[in-house]
Amino acid sequence: MYRLAGIFFILAGCIGWGNGKIGQERDRIRHLHLLMQIFDRMQSEIAYGKHTLPEICLLLTMVKEESYSACFQRIYERSMEGEGIGIPRIWKEEFRDCLDKLPLREEERETVLALPDNLCFQEGERQADRIGQAGEFLAERCRRAEGAYENRSKMIRSVSILTGLLLAILLL
Repeated sequence: MYRLAGIFFILAGCIGWGNGKIGQERDRIRHLHLLMQIFDRMQSEIAYGKHTLPEICLLLTMVKEESYSACFQRIYERSMEGEGIGIPRIWKEEFRDCLDKLPLREEERETVLALPDNLCFQEGERQADRIGQAGEFLAERCRRAEGAYENRSKMIRSVSILTGLLLAILLL
């Protein structure tokens, strides 16, 4: 009886671990979509609205995702305080805290963190182009992740079940 319960708990734990990994990949794709939308909005606000980055941050506080909304709110407030800290530094500090909790890959995080460093041009069109390039990079990463999601989730699920069976055999 105890062995059967042990096998069940080992299998349930390994399957749960696999489902957690699949959920992380699904969250990664969702956050990539959100970041793409944010970058598209930033690009259009610079190109057509002729807004500055702090003004855009104020507009982006209306984003549905709470973590991004709060991050943009803090960036706007800190940039308006006039402490002499530049927008790139504020952006990196605030977004580093925000992105640490998200299941993004390192290159994707660096793209978001390095965004204000690429906005050193005076012309709005060139700034919008740089944001567009960053958005295209995230869009490509999102397309790849979506294309591989189905196969990856099947593989993770299979490996987690097989790992559970192997552990059950070895330990019992």
